[in-house]
Amino acid sequence: MVSRISLSPAGAGGRPPYSAPRPAKLFAEVTTACNFRCAMCVKQSGPGIPDYFMSREVFKKLVPAFPTLDTLILNGIGEPLLHPRLEEFVRTARKFMAPGSVIGFQTNGALLSQDRAESLLSAGTDKISLSVDASDPALFRSMREGGDTDDVNRAARALEAARVKTGREDFIWGSEMVLTKDTADELPKVIRWVAEMGGEFLLVTHVMAYDGDALPLVAYDPNVDRTLAIYRERKKEAAGKGLDLSLYYIAKWRLRPIPRRQEIIDFMEGVVREISQKGLPQHMFNLAAHDEERFSALEGLFERSARLAADLGVALRLPSLTPKFDRRCDFVEEGSVFVTARGTVHPCYFLWHSYISRADGRTRPVEAQSFGSVRERPLLEIWNDPKFADYRKEICGYAYPFCGNCSLAPCGYIERADFEQDCLGNKLYCGACPWGLGVLQCMR
Repeated sequence: MVSRISLSPAGAGGRPPYSAPRPAKLFAEVTTACNFRCAMCVKQSGPGIPDYFMSREVFKKLVPAFPTLDTLILNGIGEPLLHPRLEEFVRTARKFMAPGSVIGFQTNGALLSQDRAESLLSAGTDKISLSVDASDPALFRSMREGGDTDDVNRAARALEAARVKTGREDFIWGSEMVLTKDTADELPKVIRWVAEMGGEFLLVTHVMAYDGDALPLVAYDPNVDRTLAIYRERKKEAAGKGLDLSLYYIAKWRLRPIPRRQEIIDFMEGVVREISQKGLPQHMFNLAAHDEERFSALEGLFERSARLAADLGVALRLPSLTPKFDRRCDFVEEGSVFVTARGTVHPCYFLWHSYISRADGRTRPVEAQSFGSVRERPLLEIWNDPKFADYRKEICGYAYPFCGNCSLAPCGYIERADFEQDCLGNKLYCGACPWGLGVLQCMR
């Protein structure tokens, strides 16, 4: 099988893709409707997201951007296979997009019969990702209400058969897995499943906590990587002296008698001073709550999984084990633009819809950030609007705070529906974005 090679970035020649005159990647949400009711989905967050289907008229307004795209992703919140014009959209895009460019989408696979797979590949679809969170049927159903392992097994076989029948050796498929504390041990099994079924890649992302029930399922450590690295070393040092830093809050607030209470307090507060002097963010409660045994186990799992994937020829993309200090917004950096089923234009997944986020344990309203609608203005005109261009540039400056690693709570700047600015004066929501921190990933 031959993997499809992407075109050079639109910003080639020294100009970053986000400041190029045309986007390099377009995410077109063909529908927000879905045949599943997954507990970890934003559709179940807050007031929810109504069902919309992108019209032919809205899709046609995207055509002027197609000739220079390297990637077109035809999904967002919903299930793309529910859209009756999906193949029509793929054929239209393939007609205008350059050779070597990629048209793809992610699906839960329940509606992917062999006939549908052949239809999609014949239309020009280059890449499909199946949602597979576990190989255990009961665990799979607990993650994806309405789904079953039989669905993805059938979908995978359908894609393999369609690839042969249509002669599309350049077509690739793989899977996306949402990793939680409950599903983590399934990771090696899912890698083996992808390899055995003929898939080529596996994208793994941590779960996004849209409600309080999801918080206990989050597997990554909430502390920023550089901060956590210092703390882990100092925690070992403290343990060598017989001090348990996890008892800091109990000792500090005298919740119960603790031997060597003052020594624990002094040591922990010394560690926090060291971290702060290095210019790193810190959240004292999250540091004290760090579970070294669980974190080390996840480290080991990721290392074993990476070796297994390499041995089996599966391209594995793992998320970070902890938020990264050196943030990177892949969406904006790679010159992406997002268009909803209704035609509104947005900069990224995080700001595509309005919802409630509890990514770091705090209830945080997130309002969609739109720069216009293709129903009213051409997409390329919106992309080049100085306000949108300046916004993308500001995002890639990464001058906003690490909200999830701040000990101040509640925060009057961000924990409000009428957000105006963060504590540093930025007009961006990005200080609370888990994608830029590397713990969440999406097909792109």
